[in-house]
Amino acid sequence: MKILMALIFVFISIPAQAEPIFRIEIGKDYKSYSQSDLQRRVWELERAVWQLQRRVFDLESKKPEAPSDSWVCKVTAMGNTYIGTGGSKAVAKANAFESCKAARGGHGFFCTESDCER
Repeated sequence: MKILMALIFVFISIPAQAEPIFRIEIGKDYKSYSQSDLQRRVWELERAVWQLQRRVFDLESKKPEAPSDSWVCKVTAMGNTYIGTGGSKAVAKANAFESCKAARGGHGFFCTESDCER
């Protein structure tokens, strides 16, 4: 039993990219296929499904990486709009205020309203 579990673990841990993707051709007239042709066809279909299941599992198990600048904030001051981006809402808001202050000569008195979205 331990040997079987070890073999299953080794077999599953092999990356999906180790072998080329198996391509399936659409069958035309299955009545003319021999028994061995049909058995080979079933084996090919099972292999293709197995490869697809492994690829889906690999894709689902990876954590999606958020882009470094996933937040965008805008600050409006005296009719002008200033934009700031960042990995968090606070960083994006700070960047927008800094942009506003820099454009206004270092004074951020009118840089008060901000609107942020992801």
